[in-house]
Amino acid sequence: RALDQGYRVRLAIRNESSIEKIKTAPSCQPHLGSIDFVIVKDMSGETAFDDAVQGVSYVIHVASPTPGPDTVGRTSDKILVNALTTEAFHATVIQPAVSGTANILQSATKVPSVKRVVITSSVSVFLTEDETTVHDETTVAPIPDDEFATQDIYAAYHTSKVLAYRATQEFLQTAKPHFTIINIMPSFVVGKHELLTTPEDIIGPKTSNVVPLAPIFAEGMPFPCPGTTVHIDDVAHVHVAALDPKIEGNQDFILDAGGVEGIKWDDAKEIVKRRFPEAVEKGLLPLQGSSATRDSKVDGSEAERVFGLKYKDFEEQIVSIVGQYLEAVERTKQ
Repeated sequence: RALDQGYRVRLAIRNESSIEKIKTAPSCQPHLGSIDFVIVKDMSGETAFDDAVQGVSYVIHVASPTPGPDTVGRTSDKILVNALTTEAFHATVIQPAVSGTANILQSATKVPSVKRVVITSSVSVFLTEDETTVHDETTVAPIPDDEFATQDIYAAYHTSKVLAYRATQEFLQTAKPHFTIINIMPSFVVGKHELLTTPEDIIGPKTSNVVPLAPIFAEGMPFPCPGTTVHIDDVAHVHVAALDPKIEGNQDFILDAGGVEGIKWDDAKEIVKRRFPEAVEKGLLPLQGSSATRDSKVDGSEAERVFGLKYKDFEEQIVSIVGQYLEAVERTKQ
């Protein structure tokens, strides 16, 4: 998205092995002359991003630990959520998210050319347990206690985002930086992920697509998840649009396409039946699962208003990722 808008992009990545994979992505191919890479193997170091931010005008910080194969896996028909020790949750999920955000902000203070930092946060920062409250950019969740934070990977992820957000707000108050900050708070991000190319990876646990796909390819999620989603294209669009100096800085924006009433995860099955009937008939899309939806009223309309955005709805999200999966299946037959 940034490349399409004419920006030169420096990508900070953890592993050199990712460079060629990124370069082969169709969206990058026309812009290879506008991309360079810097390796940041460990975000927890206080000076980890010092080299990466030299000479840049804008920073988009999207890196954060998310549920991965060590904590969320799958068999042919089950989503598995594995427990970690309290120490492991802190070391692998919570602390890296907080320190990574704090460190990139500190690095940006050393570079006078930085005008704005855009941070990928999460709608969970604003979600409470109250299912009757309409959650918007003013309903900041309390800091979870340690018993909650380490009960499972999703609680740890929520905790990491709440703490990273609070660290950002404290930084604004105490450091009074020369740049502005915008926090982007997406709900479950759904849609085609062009760096995943095999059927197994596309429906696997590497992205939040595992949640909407659970009723289609597995028994469903093992616990209720909030019925809040947004298309990956809308998330990408807002991250780049937020760089525009016409957008006032030091703001937060929830991204959620489902409206206050949200979506129901099992609706994905009806969408698939209607949009991919041949694949269903062939058994490529088994539709044998059921995922419970936790009601969470979320208002993402402020981002629509400010960015002139029309969210892609849940049907478009499901069609995007299921379509990618079926294309990958076809490639395996060639």
